[in-house]
Amino acid sequence: MRVRGPLPATTLPRTASPLRLTTAHSFDLAGHSPLATDPDLRTFTADLARPYGVALDEGALTGARGQSYLALGELAVRELADAARPVDLLVLVYATPDVRPGQSVAIQLAGACPGEPLSFAVCDEGAGGTFSALAIADAYARTGGARRALLITVEQADLHHRPHRPARLPDRHSAAALLWEADGRGRPLQLLLSKADVTERQSEVALAELCAGLPERSLLVFGPGLADVSAPGGVEVRRARPGNPYTGGWAALGDALADPQFAGRPLALADREPETGRLDLACWAPEEAA
Repeated sequence: MRVRGPLPATTLPRTASPLRLTTAHSFDLAGHSPLATDPDLRTFTADLARPYGVALDEGALTGARGQSYLALGELAVRELADAARPVDLLVLVYATPDVRPGQSVAIQLAGACPGEPLSFAVCDEGAGGTFSALAIADAYARTGGARRALLITVEQADLHHRPHRPARLPDRHSAAALLWEADGRGRPLQLLLSKADVTERQSEVALAELCAGLPERSLLVFGPGLADVSAPGGVEVRRARPGNPYTGGWAALGDALADPQFAGRPLALADREPETGRLDLACWAPEEAA
């Protein structure tokens, strides 16, 4: 189900969430999936595109280009989950279609993930999808329904039809995976904020408003959707690589999480989806900094 319309202003009070960000990794997968050679990919894509008058991308189809989200997701599961860390909730996030559009990757990943987690996918929200997944995971954690959640964001570089208007496409096949745990020594989720319908011109002011509640000494990661936005005054900023519009911000957050120079400091991530104007901010802070 997809619902379009204004997003409510959302605020997660500090210390309210039991979720702690404990581990984050990003992955690139070179080459193309054997699934890209399946002739059914052309048939499936043509059937979906025909009612909208959208042309196929012959270069991607004849070149058998594209990557499997199952292959990308399995890399994340193997790296972040094991028998000692069984997962209760698995959320897959994507924006561009899979090389096999008809498969339910989230369910397949659940079968390969220790813990037999509840699993589902969030799509069609662009850069905001992983923030929505985080809000969902938080809701489950508050009820005790998820003590450990694995969020996997994936993107592939090839689109097998022509977009009906200019669209951001990744320059490589990538995944970013984040493990959130209700127990452990990670950074608790302190802020989760969202604004809707923010134009490019309004981005700087709107971002400054969201960042007003950041704890002192926060490192703020800018996702690719904020590539041209100036940093708020007094806030240290790192920028994600622009070639990964959906995984780049989370990959940069994972790099900061693993960097010893940021140990003990609050970490935040902000990103904007240009297509919808949705602006999101999340912050994780050590409890002594909250």
